[in-house]
Formats: sequence, structure tokens, C-alpha cells
Amino acid sequence: MAIKKVLFITPPAYTTRLRDINPLPPMGPAYLGAVLEREGIEVNIIDSLIEGWEKEEDVNGDIIRIGLSFKDIEKKIVEFGPDVVGISCLFTKQRKNAHEIARIVKTNDKKAITVMGGAHPTVCPELVLDDSNIDFVILGEGELTIRHLIDHLNGRKGLHDVDGIGYRNNGEKVIRQRVRFIQDLDS
Repeated sequence: MAIKKVLFITPPAYTTRLRDINPLPPMGPAYLGAVLEREGIEVNIIDSLIEGWEKEEDVNGDIIRIGLSFKDIEKKIVEFGPDVVGISCLFTKQRKNAHEIARIVKTNDKKAITVMGGAHPTVCPELVLDDSNIDFVILGEGELTIRHLIDHLNGRKGLHDVDGIGYRNNGEKVIRQRVRFIQDLDS
């Protein structure tokens, strides 16, 4: 499988009707995207929260979801046709939205590879991998890991050469802790 297109998605977010949420630029996906663009891969980012900032959906009482609807996200995924979808999940409180995006990806293309990164999957990789719609989890900073994972998916590297990653092997969860760190932060 030749990986040519990668889509990064920041999910919509739960908040209260008071909108106690601060949208932030999707810096993680932007850094990862820059690394992959240097490798010649086409990258797109969907920032569901900002792109749908004016959209609110009732969830439960005082809780609302702000951002693009899952239908709108699905349409964007299908239009782009990614080989790999990276889903950002910074907070455990927001995990359900991230998992719903993984379900949407797999419903539309079972061959698409799903990767979840951010603080939640870094701290709870086994829990994230309970979702069969998630193929890989990236632990911590992902700039090196995403590049090595793409090399693996393209047949240029064994999965045992990729650290800072979680996946399933014959149904068993495998967590490979990070042993390599970015030495030149300016790179």
C-alpha cells in the first residue's frame, strides 16, 4: 500500500451552554502535516471545532457539542479520500467525539488506516485500542513516529522499528514506549 494522502482531524468538542472552551490552533496536526509534506505526502487538516464554531448540537441538558456535524466531517473525509486519518484527542473528556470519527472513517473505507494521537491516547493507549476502529496510537510527540509509521505502511520499515506507538497484533495490544526523542527541536 502506497500512502499518498493523510488527513488530520481535530474533532468537535463538548462544552457547556456557557461555552467554557478555548479553541486552539491545531498545532500537533500542523507539525505532523509539515513533516509528511516534506516526504511528498499530500496532507489536509480538518479543524472541526473552528470550522463549525457557530454550530451547536444538544447532547444532554447543559452539555452541547460545538463544531462541524459528524455528517459534515464524513463528507469532507469522503471528498479527500485519505489513506491514513490521524485523529487528535487531547482530553479524555472529548474521547467520544474522536472515536466517532474513527467509526465514520472505517464505515466509509475499511482499508483506511486510523491513528489517534494526543494526551488521551498517550496516557490511555490500551483503552483507546479497545476500539476496533483505531489501528494505531501515537504516544507523545508524533513527528518522528508518524514518519516511521508511514515508512512501515509503505513497506520500508518493520513495525518493530517504530517506537512510541500502540497497535494490535493478533488481537493482543502492543505498546512500544518511546525510546527516541527529537534532538533538534527546530527541525
